[in-house]
Amino acid sequence: MSSTTDPTVSPSVGGSVDTPSNGHKGLRQRALRRAQHAVTSRDVFLFLIAFRILNALSIKTFFQPDEYFQSLEPAWQIAFGPHSGAWITWEWKHHLRSAIHPYLFATLYWLSAALAELLHLSAHSRAELLIAAPKVLQAIFAASGDYYTWQLGQKVYGRDSNEAWATLAMTVCSPWQWFCSTRTLSNCLETTLTTVALYSWPWQWSLNKAENGKVNGDGLSSDKDDNHPERVDQSTGLRRCLVLAAMACVLRPTNLLIWACLACFSLFHTTKTERIVLLRETAICGSLVLAISALFDRLYYRQWVFPPFHFLYFNIAQSLAVFYGRNDWSYYLTQGYPLLLTTYLPFALLDIYRAITRTPTSQVPPAPPISPTIRHQLATISLLVPLTLTLISHKEVRFIYPLLPALHILAAASVTSFFLPAVSPASPTRTTRTSSLKRVLFLALLLANALLALLATTSHQPGPLAALAYLRAEHQSHYLTQPPASAPLAPAPTAMTAAFLMPCHSTPWRSHLVHPAIHAWALGCEPPVNLNASARALYLDEADQFYAHPGQWLDAHLGTPPRRKGMLGGKAPRRGLGMGGVQAGAWDGKQGAKAWPDYLVFFGALEGTLSGVLAGSAYRECWRGWNSWGHDDARRRGDVVAWCLRGGEGEGRAGSGGVQ
Repeated sequence: MSSTTDPTVSPSVGGSVDTPSNGHKGLRQRALRRAQHAVTSRDVFLFLIAFRILNALSIKTFFQPDEYFQSLEPAWQIAFGPHSGAWITWEWKHHLRSAIHPYLFATLYWLSAALAELLHLSAHSRAELLIAAPKVLQAIFAASGDYYTWQLGQKVYGRDSNEAWATLAMTVCSPWQWFCSTRTLSNCLETTLTTVALYSWPWQWSLNKAENGKVNGDGLSSDKDDNHPERVDQSTGLRRCLVLAAMACVLRPTNLLIWACLACFSLFHTTKTERIVLLRETAICGSLVLAISALFDRLYYRQWVFPPFHFLYFNIAQSLAVFYGRNDWSYYLTQGYPLLLTTYLPFALLDIYRAITRTPTSQVPPAPPISPTIRHQLATISLLVPLTLTLISHKEVRFIYPLLPALHILAAASVTSFFLPAVSPASPTRTTRTSSLKRVLFLALLLANALLALLATTSHQPGPLAALAYLRAEHQSHYLTQPPASAPLAPAPTAMTAAFLMPCHSTPWRSHLVHPAIHAWALGCEPPVNLNASARALYLDEADQFYAHPGQWLDAHLGTPPRRKGMLGGKAPRRGLGMGGVQAGAWDGKQGAKAWPDYLVFFGALEGTLSGVLAGSAYRECWRGWNSWGHDDARRRGDVVAWCLRGGEGEGRAGSGGVQ
């Protein structure tokens, strides 16, 4: 029997061929390398989890209302019931969103509440636990995305290659990832699902069969790197890919664009057998995910619905997305990619061009044969998806967020070839002037990334979260405690009211208010659903109506503001009840009459107007928090300010009343 050489084992001195003992030695060496790689992978994953949890818990700023209203608010309603104070927006009432995402957080809320009860946590500790729990779960999702970005980088550039490690370093040091990846946006989970699915995609099927030359027993092309420690069989890997891709498409139907591109590549570069397998598995896995999604949607909506259809109908057929903003055609080129990539932008653009034109990289040792194929397809997706989304008038950078891992992988080649010779101690050119300049540039880029990440997560728009923390603290200090029975004091109110005179959804809601006895209302912004073009052109939502004429709006909807005791015959105003005697019902986004609250919260841009409108009233400033240096929406400029209702000059808050 002839012996088989092991290409992974270096030949011994003298050029001897493998003997049975050498073969066993080769097997042991490969097993050792697999074990070492498994340990490295485990260590990297644990580091990423710890890193992203730290990331999640350190974020103090507000980014997008969808972070709360498309996930945490419905999750709160699922976990704690329809009367728990969650604000359910129009998207859920019109069945635009899949319920799978909220159910993940609802389960976590239920477990966290049970743990708080078991441990007899205080109201403050319970609130902090309920706020932190979704952040930790999303941090684990984000760490998984980081890990599989690195794994896909190893598939592209080779295991333990410098470019693969550069991919991991770029992901960890990315300002956008630090700013966004641990937020509870559906786009963030979509990005993780897409990354893991791309790692599991059968890229080897697109290889030239003469180049690959390796086919398994089912007639499917297989990867030459059978020694990869996470190698799974073809069917398992494909099914994992398709299930995760289908889940991403259910969460965000626009994710289908990525998989449509890959499907087109597969049609032209795969064998008939592979195409049949792909179509069969797509039908099976897609049907399974749709069935699971339908069951969750039936459970949440109490009827059979298909959210992807409603999503496309309302956003494309009715163009309701335009109601939330219209962007220039060049948005993704001039703002989207620069925000996603920041300091990596020139490297990514260069490598997209090189990958599209199939220009070989200068990688040493050379990349695996599959590398040009993956890079070409990832680059094509990175161009076609933004180009297609440009056709939609409403654009946001997070819509192309699922492309960021692919962009990091592509840019890793240029980043490595440009900086590695300058920073590597073993490089013979390390002492040259050019290398010194590159090292300075390298440190400058790292510093820029760190400053951007720090400013975006601590200093730009922390006001909304800080305001809700203040309201929680006020409730815990003044509404959850009662004076001693022996004290000659009236019982403290148990319910607290607040109103947010801000553009709609400028703050989180119940996920951060937490306490059910905090009753609040805010200006709404329901879109013009089912209105014709002429009616839509004249439509103003509630927030627009308020900002057009603040004084008139307050007078028409709330009546005369509460006055100081001296102006009301010595009687303090009753909380939660308008001065006109109208009972309030518009709490937590519900329809009904609004009332003057215990606390008014607004942006500093409105302060001058309210000072005039509420002159002589019982409202006085009781809290102010920094928000930003500037904002593209003039209504959101300045600090976030809270005015509270006081019983009289020099007195504390009025102690009577409650929600009527």
